[in-house]
Amino acid sequence: MLGGKDAQPKGLDLRFARIALVTAVLTLALAGTASAKQSRPDPADFSFLATIDCGSGPIAVGSTDDIYAPLVDLRNGRTYDPVAWDVSFGDFHFVDVKEGFIPTRRNSMECSYVDEWVSGTVTLKRTCRDYDGRDRGDHGRHHGRHDRWDRHRHGRHSRRG
Repeated sequence: MLGGKDAQPKGLDLRFARIALVTAVLTLALAGTASAKQSRPDPADFSFLATIDCGSGPIAVGSTDDIYAPLVDLRNGRTYDPVAWDVSFGDFHFVDVKEGFIPTRRNSMECSYVDEWVSGTVTLKRTCRDYDGRDRGDHGRHHGRHDRWDRHRHGRHSRRG
């Protein structure tokens, strides 16, 4: 029955909608805060604790026995992908490059590496964050350079022929 005794006032419906919206927003905000706190890695999970320096200051990282497993920043969980090593310990000298990867200045960066056993350099694969400080994942074509199908660019890769 419309408008009879059983009908609820419009203000009450609007109040319930506002309460539901505020509850949903608070739940998402608290869940985001909790997940951010959980992302800090435990140093006990790593075989080696090391310090790398890529030019912007030392970074404490954890690493495993696999030399090409990601190095994990112990402060925030950010990962760094090693692609080449040049380290030594006493008379032992180890040099290796990941199979199929050719390090260049554009796709990699060289960093100092020191752990309790070895010291030297590790070459890390560059990510988009390394170019402008913002993390966009691993999309190598968005560095402010022209895309190969850019319509404002003329020449071999343009769509004009």
